[in-house]
Amino acid sequence: MAKKVLMLAAKANMIQQFNHRNIKILQELGYEVHVATNMVDFGSMSYEENERFKQWMIDNEIFSHQVDFERRMGSVLGNMRSLKQLNNLFSTHDFVFVHVHSPLGSVLGRIIAKKFKVPVIYTVHGFHFFRGSSKKSWIMFYPLEWLLSFITNVMITINDEDYNLAKRHMHAKNIVKINGIGVDVYKAQSVPEEYKQLARKRIREELKIPESAFLILSIGELSDRKNHKVVLDALRLMSPEDRNNIYYIIAGTGRNGIELKKIANSFKFSDNFELLGYRNDINDINYASDVFIFPSLQEGLGVAGLEAVVDGTYLIGSNVRGIRDYVLNESIGTTFSPKDPNILATIINEKVKNNCKNNNIRDNDKLINFDKRNVDYEMKKIYE
Repeated sequence: MAKKVLMLAAKANMIQQFNHRNIKILQELGYEVHVATNMVDFGSMSYEENERFKQWMIDNEIFSHQVDFERRMGSVLGNMRSLKQLNNLFSTHDFVFVHVHSPLGSVLGRIIAKKFKVPVIYTVHGFHFFRGSSKKSWIMFYPLEWLLSFITNVMITINDEDYNLAKRHMHAKNIVKINGIGVDVYKAQSVPEEYKQLARKRIREELKIPESAFLILSIGELSDRKNHKVVLDALRLMSPEDRNNIYYIIAGTGRNGIELKKIANSFKFSDNFELLGYRNDINDINYASDVFIFPSLQEGLGVAGLEAVVDGTYLIGSNVRGIRDYVLNESIGTTFSPKDPNILATIINEKVKNNCKNNNIRDNDKLINFDKRNVDYEMKKIYE
């Protein structure tokens, strides 16, 4: 009879977006994989994605368990309900270990795992306290992470800042660093230039963007944390003549869409601004763009920016942990303070005037460290 392991996160999108390959690695090692998450309030993905994820679990013989985790850190009553559901789950199944994700999921998961004496692997997708974050974040989250680190067997960090902090202050039995979930660097390096040019032409024709236009792309949830507003603020600071031939598109969904459209309309930029919603052809959109701006206030290891880099799109990214980790040199990109639209406006102006060229990833050997095969190799060693 196969040994059982549990993959646990508060919202289904955390499993869907970051743990497909981890689940397959566990199955290849002979484990029966169970997933505990909220598949009703499933987080930052579409209904269709959530349904595809549920079907994927069925097709791959993964056992799913609904836990009614609330948003963010939840309420007292909501968390008590989730703990009761987890208690029933652990009482029913004898798990060899549990792999927890997300702030709320990792807190409640580790508490229950401690009760049942089940070893815990915890992936930190970016501590909520970090250099430049608010005092409130440090006061709320640092003591909690410090305390729970004593009952954590393996703590996985995904950027340099979190790893160094964890090594200095946390007390997990093992603390390691991997490069996020990884991306397919080798595949990106093999894409012919002819294909990139065809994709550029097709995407621009679809979006009615002139071939000669300077196209800026951002990808991510339309939220305060992703901070797309600063790009529009930077464009507003530029003269009408300087931004006349600039277009800005965002691929993603979220509650801030209406606000972003209002900002663009306030300086008569709405004709050059478009929200694309959810897209499954991100690589082609990267090829069509002149620069990728990743203005997040906080990231663990921002996959969207990393994918843009390995696709060869020049990156203008926030100078925060989880983004600066892969801005390895000036040929890849540059960073800026995500709260300073003036600096961003200067950078955009410079790139437009100098006819910004895409980076050549074949000249950046260190990007291989972010390849998904290397990440999978490290995860297999941890699971073993």
